Amino acid sequence: MSRYSYLIVLYIVATVNGNFPDDPKPCKYGDSECIVNIINKLMIEKAATGDPGLNLVPIEPFAIDKLSIQKGADSPISINLQLTNNYVHGLGSTRIKSVRGFGKDMTKKHEVRMFAPSISLAGPYSIKGKVLILPITGKGESNFTYANLETKLSFRGQPEERDGEIYMEPINLNADAIPEHVYFNFTNLFNGDKALGDNMNAFLNENWEPIYEEVRDELKRGLTKKLQSIVRKVFAKIPYNKLFLEN
Repeated sequence: MSRYSYLIVLYIVATVNGNFPDDPKPCKYGDSECIVNIINKLMIEKAATGDPGLNLVPIEPFAIDKLSIQKGADSPISINLQLTNNYVHGLGSTRIKSVRGFGKDMTKKHEVRMFAPSISLAGPYSIKGKVLILPITGKGESNFTYANLETKLSFRGQPEERDGEIYMEPINLNADAIPEHVYFNFTNLFNGDKALGDNMNAFLNENWEPIYEEVRDELKRGLTKKLQSIVRKVFAKIPYNKLFLEN
């Protein structure tokens, strides 16, 4: 489920920088309070529509064409989970809590912290393997929901010169998501055996913490690669020095 939080953060950073030049009024370099206010304003206005002129895609809901989670036999969560044509819901309710960085020196560390009351991913799935001590198999519809999600994204900027202008390329992206609770639901487990399916869903939700911790890094690796390209497209749209006002 942590993959959803990474998407939120990356989109937010992209949205802020993409809109600073004209509307709303740009912030000064490193003005964290101003940047927080602008990001939150733009999240409300752009979540459902996006902005093609700035390479921003709509995020409410946000389509995920494919996600794969594979863990080997040496893991307590030994599964092959495939998600196809899923949608993330709730990204538009995310709000920025704080930012650091975004000064004149783009190569220094940038950090964004945020909160979302509920983020969910829903759509078709297939799964086979073992979760802790129990075998699991199924193909149907799944829903993963994060409750009260705290997320932190950090990255550094790398200067890139094009046509006499300097753009920022985000590098060393790192994201971490800490939920208060994670809820799982899978339909049609065990070829539609309702009793076995209900018991497995109950087991997953009773043991959500060790399950989440076990697949956390796998989710992070899978989504970070996908989302880094989204961020790069937006930062590549506007030169870095045109994103902010001079102090």
